This record gives sequence, structure tokens and C-alpha cells, in this order.
Amino acid sequence: MSNSLSGELLQKLVQMSPDGIAVCEKGTDGWPVVFVNEAFERLTGYKAGELHGRDLRLLQAEDREQETRQRIRQALADGATCRVLMRNYRSDGTRFWNEMTLVPIKDGRGEITHCVGFHRDASERMRIDNRGTLPRENGSPAAGAGAAFSVARDDRLTGLHNRVYFEELLRRDWAIAQRDARRLALLIFDIDALGAYNDTFGRTAGDSCIKRVGRAISGCLRRSSDLMARWDGGTIVTLVQGMTVEQALPFADIICDRVREQRIHHPRSPVERYVTVSCGAASIVPGTDTAPELLIERARAALRVAKSGGRNRVAVSAK
Repeated sequence: MSNSLSGELLQKLVQMSPDGIAVCEKGTDGWPVVFVNEAFERLTGYKAGELHGRDLRLLQAEDREQETRQRIRQALADGATCRVLMRNYRSDGTRFWNEMTLVPIKDGRGEITHCVGFHRDASERMRIDNRGTLPRENGSPAAGAGAAFSVARDDRLTGLHNRVYFEELLRRDWAIAQRDARRLALLIFDIDALGAYNDTFGRTAGDSCIKRVGRAISGCLRRSSDLMARWDGGTIVTLVQGMTVEQALPFADIICDRVREQRIHHPRSPVERYVTVSCGAASIVPGTDTAPELLIERARAALRVAKSGGRNRVAVSAK
């Protein structure tokens, strides 16, 4: 087989690949694209000519605060293969989960000259796969932002949305609220003295407590647009459309009462004999130059006020 025929076959194989393939060259300021196949064009909506000479960080648009970026930079610096999951954006602005494997290419002196990326759309799996994990090259679960989801959509303990999926939905609703000048309210509930409860009754009982609290909170949400997730530990978040902080205060009080009505015995609680929750609430009409993290931080700050004020209470953001 001649070299020219081998090259022709190789090019056909690359173009026939169902995965998007992109080759980038190491530059003085980034990794400009030198080649993409047709599958990559279909995946991203960009034509090869639009991408040539540009760094693929353009696929992250304004969504640059992703911890997987650091994993990629470190892998390229170390000359190591890495597999990550990132939020990317097509040429028309639509978002998708990009599962990619990056392989550095070295020259005869062992220096990295190029990087080959294999890309596929994992959005559907994020929606429907409740069991799969994203493996590393060695088969163990991958680290980093996309890989922290052993459950793609639901929290295994409570059946609520998990944090990764909630953040995705929050970004979606944030963009809609920006467009429509619509108000969003975030309420963060945290079980008081959960550590003392676990020390008294054991971790299994603590997990049961979290599930019962989750069900109590969920029972107070009536509208299909309301979102709820287990953030971590004994922390549960809710996103409510169109609610002001003035409305959030009595609404959160009702939820806290509902949790107390469960009468989950807690003899070591510094607040009451039963399990209670504290809540921090914030409300905002997203501006064009703001991000969801602003709402999260305001609600967290309010939660800290509720905790420091004695727990078993609701605090709202003053802003």
C-alpha cells in the first residue's frame, strides 16, 4: 500500500468517525485549530473555516468558570491524556454537554506540538442516565466538574435533582429571566445540627432524616416551574419563579414549620427537641451582566445570618 493511499484512507476514516475530532497546534497564546472533521462541525455548528486558527475556548462562550478548564491546562502542561465533561455552546448559542478526550502529541524530542480532541454530545445522557459514571482512562471515576455526577440527574439518596443538574437548570432559567426581565428567588435550607444527629443515631438514620426533610420541603412546592435539589449534605435548595424577598420570608417560614411538624426526634439539638432547618433566601431580576452565582452567594450569605442568629429561622438577603 502506497503512502499516498494510506494517507487518503486515514483521512476518510477520520471523516467517517461518529465522534467530533479536532486537532490543535501549540501556539504562543493558546492552541489554535488546524483541523476538524465533519462530525465536529455538526456537533458545534461551526464550519472548519470558521474554526481554523482559533482556540476552542470559544466553545465556552462566557461560561468560563468551570473547574475542568484547570484540569485541561494541567494535563496539557504534563503531556497527559485527560477526559472531561464541559458545558459548551454551539454557534447558535445553544448549550450542550461536551464529553471530550484530549490526547497530546509529542515530537521526536518529547515536546508537545499538537493536541487531538475527541468530542461527543453527552447532553442526552445527562438527562436520562441515572446510573452511569464517567470513567477515567484507567477505568476509575473521573474527577472534575462533569465527573462528579455519578448520577446524571437525580440525587441517589433523596430522589431530588442533584447539584450538577440543578445548576444546569438554574443557568437555563437565568437566561430566560434575563431575556424576560423576570424575577427569580433562591431559598437554601440547611438541617440544623445534622452532625450531632449523625453522632447520636448513626449515618443511616441521618440519611433517613435528610430524605424526610426533603419530602417535607417538596410537599410545599406546587408549581411545575419550581425547582428543587439536594445541594450537598443536609442542604436543599429551591428555585421559585417571580417571588420577591417579601414573599419569600413567609413562604420559607411555612416550609420550616412543615419540617418541624415531622417531629423527627433530635435530643442533642441546641434549638429544639426535634429536627429544624435554617433558611437563607434571595431574590433578583437578573441583569444582562450578571451570573447565577450572584443569586447563590446572596442566598448563602442570608443562610449564614440565619445560622449565626440562633438557627431554626429564615433570613433574607437585603439586596
